[in-house]
Amino acid sequence: MTRVRNALIVLAQWGVRVGLRVLSGMVPQARQVLVSGFPETEGNATETLAALLRRYDGRVVWLREPSGPHADLPDHPRLAVRDKASLGGVWAYLRAEAVFFTHGLYGSPRPSRRKPLVNLWHGDGPKATRPGKGAGSLIPSTYLVSGTRLFGELKAKAFEIPVDRLLVTGNPRTDLLWRPPSPDALASLGITGDFVLWMPTFRSTAATGVTRAWTEGGARVGVDDVAPLLDHLASRGMQLVVKPHPLDAEDRRGPGVVTVTNDDLARLGVPLYSLMGAASGLVTDYSSVWVDFLLLDRPMAFFVPDRDTYSRGLAPADVLDWLPGELVGDTEPYARFAADLDAGGRLDAAVRKDVADRIGLARTRVAADDLLDALVGRGVLHL
Repeated sequence: MTRVRNALIVLAQWGVRVGLRVLSGMVPQARQVLVSGFPETEGNATETLAALLRRYDGRVVWLREPSGPHADLPDHPRLAVRDKASLGGVWAYLRAEAVFFTHGLYGSPRPSRRKPLVNLWHGDGPKATRPGKGAGSLIPSTYLVSGTRLFGELKAKAFEIPVDRLLVTGNPRTDLLWRPPSPDALASLGITGDFVLWMPTFRSTAATGVTRAWTEGGARVGVDDVAPLLDHLASRGMQLVVKPHPLDAEDRRGPGVVTVTNDDLARLGVPLYSLMGAASGLVTDYSSVWVDFLLLDRPMAFFVPDRDTYSRGLAPADVLDWLPGELVGDTEPYARFAADLDAGGRLDAAVRKDVADRIGLARTRVAADDLLDALVGRGVLHL
């Protein structure tokens, strides 16, 4: 059944892709732009929306996802909301003078000269993005946004975008790192003190909406596998907060941890990257989140027990050899990470700086505005 479902999705996307490509060259444009994010609370989309509402004088159309947590949108006279799976949403796409998206949109038609497509994507990390019918499928766009020069160029190559169309302006969602949630909001999530955030990437996904199910191999990584980390944190009076990937088939729940989902964050109006900004440290693996977390210059550890069985390629291939923190092994796991926590991040600060320089990290606190400035400079937007 999964194969049949995936095949039908591919066929439907092809039809939409071709039709919208043709119509985009025919339908008159209005003074409006369109923004779409998946999940709807994805910070690259919401922060781009906020910057457009501040600076763009035309109408800004937000596409609402049919399911899942909805973004907490402002009451703004120039903001229009349309359901993604509606004729109104498609019409808004056709009328927009520029389109912003994070995971592709409407089958990802190739951009026309009249309608620049800005691929905000959803992070810069070591998981290889390769064209195909599964994860990492080719998503055409006019411009590609990145938070780093190294990973951005790898994405541009995979998406067949000329490197001069790569905008290394920073991921807009990182602006939220500097706006942490209130203590009351954290307490409502079950976070009552200093905490470390664990954000494992998915190994397999569940089918969601028009998203196909797929697997990337590797071992199941559960709460039981991070027992040494829990011991270290407990001895320091710290909590471990788990944030599962929104596509993850695993719920990542277990004793001794606080599990926070997208629904939990949306219910309290807490953006994920605001939560990250309050964390004392990060534990992750192949996820792109560590690249953004570098901006905070705080301790990191990398738990990759399935290094030899994880089927998705890594790029660069040697990335696990120069990570900006402890690569957790069998001997004294998390000892270096715990020592860096005790030192307030000073122990491995030089290591993190070297990695930030190596990948060409865009060091900015106003990435969304930097993106709009770059688009103005290229004549895409007129503010």
